[in-house]
Amino acid sequence: MVMVIVLYLVLLVTAGVAAPRTPPARRVPVATAALFAVIAVVTLLQLTVAPGLFEALRRDRAAIGDGQVWRLVSSALVQDSGWSGAVFNLVALAVLGTFAERLWGTTRWIALVVTVQVLGGLWALYAQPVGAGTSLIDFGLGASLAAAGLLLGPAWRRAVAAVSLLAGLALLLLSDVHGGPALVGAAAGVLLTRRLRPSA
Repeated sequence: MVMVIVLYLVLLVTAGVAAPRTPPARRVPVATAALFAVIAVVTLLQLTVAPGLFEALRRDRAAIGDGQVWRLVSSALVQDSGWSGAVFNLVALAVLGTFAERLWGTTRWIALVVTVQVLGGLWALYAQPVGAGTSLIDFGLGASLAAAGLLLGPAWRRAVAAVSLLAGLALLLLSDVHGGPALVGAAAGVLLTRRLRPSA
């Protein structure tokens, strides 16, 4: 368990360090702010006055198998790790989401988040059939930034990005719930970086 937590921290922190920087005024991260606000409100309700939201919105393999496919998306709105997990997930979303939206642009950011949440959620049905949290999005965004850093950055940034992506690979090999989203995010980051290069 300790090793897995270390891998979480390594992946997310190094992804933030490796992310190619854009001028702060280049793009206002409106999608990041909007998603942060929605998740914060729903999570606050879940953890205070409406605990039933967790069961209603969480990822549940049996329920999804019965046709409640929307849970692949709604599970990002509630948290399965209490207050500490909620704070961690929201801080990671604010930081990595801002970096990613400024790099990829709002439309591509939205497409990336939806793709990571849905495909990462399918992986999660195998790795952790019942659960919830914003962390699938966080790890996907982080891995996309690491992929961009690996392809676009100077030597030191490429080295940091490689550490981040290796942490994601380790999580995948350990069948951790975050390994799938990291893989999806990294693949998306490679594709998005190829689209950035002509205008770079």
